[in-house]
Amino acid sequence: MKTENNQPQQKSIWSLFSGLIFSGLGCYIVYRYFFVDDSVSTLRLVLSIAMIGLGAYRLYNYLKAE
Repeated sequence: MKTENNQPQQKSIWSLFSGLIFSGLGCYIVYRYFFVDDSVSTLRLVLSIAMIGLGAYRLYNYLKAE
């Protein structure tokens, strides 16, 4: 017997908050690397780009939910 959950996704304030935090922090680190000429390690730069991607994904999920 197969049961399906047909309830629409609800907007979670946590998705909005975490998306903004991850995107903001990642953008700040990338900004420091390219424009402030601050020495940022390669690992930190890669992780900050991943944080931007995660933040964008969380914001997309928040905006997509009904």
